[in-house]
Amino acid sequence: MRRQEMKKVLLGTSALAGASLLAAGPATAGAPVMTFSGALGYEAILSDGDQPAAGTGLNFSANEQQSELVWDAHGSADNGLNYGAQLQWRALTDNKGEWDESWLEFTGGFGRLYVGSEDGATGQITTSGNTLQVGTWGNGGNNALRHVEFFDIDTRLGYYATTFGDSGDANKIGYITPDFSGFKAGISYAPNGTTGQEAGRDNNDPRDGHADNNFEVAAGWSGAFNDVTLGINGAYQIADDNSGTLGVSREDVKAYQIGGIVGFGGFQVAAAYLDNQDSTCVSNVSNCEAGDAYNVGASYGFGPGTVSVMWQTMENDLDGNGKNDEAKIWTAGAEYKIAEGLSTYLNGYWFDLQKDGGETAANKNDATVVILGTRVSF
Repeated sequence: MRRQEMKKVLLGTSALAGASLLAAGPATAGAPVMTFSGALGYEAILSDGDQPAAGTGLNFSANEQQSELVWDAHGSADNGLNYGAQLQWRALTDNKGEWDESWLEFTGGFGRLYVGSEDGATGQITTSGNTLQVGTWGNGGNNALRHVEFFDIDTRLGYYATTFGDSGDANKIGYITPDFSGFKAGISYAPNGTTGQEAGRDNNDPRDGHADNNFEVAAGWSGAFNDVTLGINGAYQIADDNSGTLGVSREDVKAYQIGGIVGFGGFQVAAAYLDNQDSTCVSNVSNCEAGDAYNVGASYGFGPGTVSVMWQTMENDLDGNGKNDEAKIWTAGAEYKIAEGLSTYLNGYWFDLQKDGGETAANKNDATVVILGTRVSF
């Protein structure tokens, strides 16, 4: 679908949703209800790798992980319109913090219309192998990455399993359809590729380092057959590449992913394939490949406990030198709910990383990270 056509679809969808809100008549219900929640996780990390950049030899450290405060407001109007807002404040390094996601939503028989710093259509609908991971991977997984020298291998594809076209938490407008017999679809548009609150920028400036004018279209279906649940989904994304320099022509972003998930009893298995095609490649470099990746993960829940495993691999050649960057990750995790709001978890990560084919020892890294953590959610 061409970009102008996608703009018309998104604007038309928003107009229809807006018209339905106006047609519903005046809203006279009371004030929205505010709720407050959050979580604090603290972890002990043991790490070891061949390359010293992330720490020499065997290292032991401790850190908080994925700690955040969440404010939610939800209300309903007499005309049937449901509306809400969410603000998230997340702790970062050096005891500093910042706003994470912040968005407004309007829901009803027309579906869900949202604006703000929220996942795009891809994140709303698709699944992958790391969807099922428990412990720290299932809640961000940043601490494992912080303790591994990843060279300059792309972490979006190689670690987080997201394509160049996934806009993440960038400010956007999005629409998700109602559920039609298990089928759901969505579309979103993000003018700029950065996340959080930021002053307006010229999104045609090729030096801003981001993918701008980002469109995502996603669709999925889920259903149940006796005791078996099944889901399939996919997404396609396009964006203007603004990661280069003046005078250097680069390919715009065109990426896609497909995924699926199956469940039976306490077992679940999920997998995904992602492809960046030639996104952001310098136009006259014929060997450039922005990379593809796939993963498969599984989990099993038993009472208060859950265990999970995953294997993930990617390769790309962004500089077009004929030597692929490769990243392979194996991970296993276990989480146990001790009490309401209190859980403990253990995760292991095994990395096999090769920059430019790993032809020299300096371009290889085998690393291990073990994380033991406790999380309180309220």
